[in-house]
Amino acid sequence: MPEELSDILGYSSRADVLLEREEDHRKLWIEFEVSRADPVANHAKFATTHLFQAQQTNDAFISMVSSHVARGRRNLAANTIALMREIGMNAFQTVLLPQLSPKNIKRINHLSEQSIVNEFLDIKAEILRAIAVSESVLDLQDRRLHFVGDFLEIFLNLRQWNHEILHDPTARDKWGQRTITYFVFDPYSKQFAPSKFCAYSGIWNHQESISPLPVSQSPKSVMTIDFYVMLDGVYKNFDGRRARIHLTDCLGMMAIDAKQEENLAQSFEKWSEIFEDSIRVHPKGPIFLLPPSWFK
Repeated sequence: MPEELSDILGYSSRADVLLEREEDHRKLWIEFEVSRADPVANHAKFATTHLFQAQQTNDAFISMVSSHVARGRRNLAANTIALMREIGMNAFQTVLLPQLSPKNIKRINHLSEQSIVNEFLDIKAEILRAIAVSESVLDLQDRRLHFVGDFLEIFLNLRQWNHEILHDPTARDKWGQRTITYFVFDPYSKQFAPSKFCAYSGIWNHQESISPLPVSQSPKSVMTIDFYVMLDGVYKNFDGRRARIHLTDCLGMMAIDAKQEENLAQSFEKWSEIFEDSIRVHPKGPIFLLPPSWFK
């Protein structure tokens, strides 16, 4: 790691541990999934090791997955992170070089070491992303608030918001009606949801972990309206601007003004009619956050 970056972040690099912070002996074990057909393999190795030699409390396993890994495989890896948390590990998944298409990832992966250096990849941004998703935004008694790291987390949050508003009157009443400018769009379900709701997850402390949810429900780290309402306006770290910047600058989502995409604006208009009692669109109009163009 460059010396000036090390001074800013407080981490240093070692041969066997990618990043280590001396003040609290925190280590980040990072695996790069560039083009693997089986990106879950490293998750399984670390989880198996944990059964025999438990991960240290301050340490974290982070899988960084490039755009060249197919969506189904990256989603399987992201869900394996939930399994790792179930056995008491601090585990996270995020994107690797989100600005690069699968074709570019494949090209760079076959270059020599010196040629890769000449690509001038933004290594600082990759390090900052790993730290951003693995360090808690807020520590509560029973769980920790984190920024989401993977697109699967974003869209699970999105679908959770839609499900609760439509099917849970208690949650709908708690939410009330809120003015929203930024909306995440899921190209698969064709649904929208407030970006702030989509950008955070609540990871239960293992000793406080509740019993497993039925398969039909979302993973335990998903954002819920009850959790959102409890945080909103109470904790300054739970912030909409930080949420939007994380989704765009850190994870590579694209911000699209409604005036730029007529078809998307029409889809939003139909969707918003269903949720008009819960959503008041900002007078300046909505801005949509979409996954990178390579996300398929």
